[in-house]
Amino acid sequence: MREKRDNEPLYNISIASKLVGVSPRVLRSYEEAGLIKPHRTEGKTRLYSERDIRKMIVIHYLHKEKEVNLAGIKIILSLLSKGESGKNEERKQQVKVKRELLEKIGGIAPEIIPAARDTREGPAGKE
Repeated sequence: MREKRDNEPLYNISIASKLVGVSPRVLRSYEEAGLIKPHRTEGKTRLYSERDIRKMIVIHYLHKEKEVNLAGIKIILSLLSKGESGKNEERKQQVKVKRELLEKIGGIAPEIIPAARDTREGPAGKE
């Protein structure tokens, strides 16, 4: 039940930007970079879910606090999302790469890691 609520598009770009702590333009730049894909209404209004908000907070943290560029963030999110599938050897390699990435970006704060893992299903569970 929680997963359904997490994926439900609730927030317009104005509210979402306030929740994340950035301007609406920054959220649009995340979308342009392919980092997020908000739900769109028939009128083309962007709507964001709780999962989208958590993912954008992680993106903002990596970008501003750890100075990772958007292309790097896209790679990190991709590795996190792929970490749940694959064969045993492939899984071991992915875990190793994740650890190295996390060490290189300065050890993300423990409270950020669970939010980053939420990104593995993509925005609104559609990746």
